[in-house]
Amino acid sequence: MLIHVTGARGFLGRHVVASLEQRGDCTVRAWGRSDGDLRDPAVACRLLADADTIVHLAADVGGVGYLRDSAARAFHDNFQLGMSVIRAACQGRAGRVVLAGTPCSYSAAVPLPLSEEALLEGVPSGDTSSYGYAKLAISIAAREILSMHGRDSVTVIPANLYGPGDTFDEQRGHVVAALLRKALLAVARGQKSFDVWGDGSATRDFVYVGDVADGIAAIALADRPLEGAALNLGSGRETSIAEIAEVVSAAAGSGVRPRFLADKPVGCTRRVMAVKRAADAFGYRAVTTLEQGIHRTVDWLRDSGAIAVWLESERAATGRRAA
Repeated sequence: MLIHVTGARGFLGRHVVASLEQRGDCTVRAWGRSDGDLRDPAVACRLLADADTIVHLAADVGGVGYLRDSAARAFHDNFQLGMSVIRAACQGRAGRVVLAGTPCSYSAAVPLPLSEEALLEGVPSGDTSSYGYAKLAISIAAREILSMHGRDSVTVIPANLYGPGDTFDEQRGHVVAALLRKALLAVARGQKSFDVWGDGSATRDFVYVGDVADGIAAIALADRPLEGAALNLGSGRETSIAEIAEVVSAAAGSGVRPRFLADKPVGCTRRVMAVKRAADAFGYRAVTTLEQGIHRTVDWLRDSGAIAVWLESERAATGRRAA
């Protein structure tokens, strides 16, 4: 089986490719941005023509601030990416398309834990709604269009991912990545605190990227039809921003403490995902604890030299402003 992975050089994509390759029962072809612009349907059809299965992870995404400030782009680019991949599957030989969705597609009015049956109850809202709309629309389009062409589809919905290889960019970084960058830079500068957006009361479902990657690999290789299903892949545990900030503080060390900025945006106030459907169907389970995952990520950051790169980048930016 030949599996094509889009967004394969991104955070989740690298882990999914590794998980698929470790299984040894498929050949993986990894596509990144430098290979072509998948928003162009002709490019997508050319790159994905011989795929037996497509795992579509390519996306334009970032943290709450980025999605709030780039709402139009977040909808357009992600919708166009998805439609191009759907067209490529219909014109090529792919029998299955695995799409990455987002918890942002759930309405804020849906009761917790978020269950897949509630995806069409209400509408996405808040600072991340544009991204949520795009991903939801593509999930629906894939289910309807691909089924008409005799193709199978499934949408996996990862919770708030973190782990080695994350995007630690100041604008695009997600919650854990942003907190780790701030905390580790504070330690490197000899500071005693790092900023946390919000008052700490908002909650998320944080899940280690390797656990989700293994779940996606198992779903991609499933030997039965998935019929457009949606599957949450999270920890099933509701964790406050204050709690995750404490775990980050402990992993960073040197007594650095979180400082909460209540006037900053946090997106939705509460989120946790039901994972029973994926657990029952594929044996999915998030086995990595927050403490384990955060410490692994900190170790990876220190070993990779990323902190020194961040410091140098800051010094360069300061020098440019002074000039």
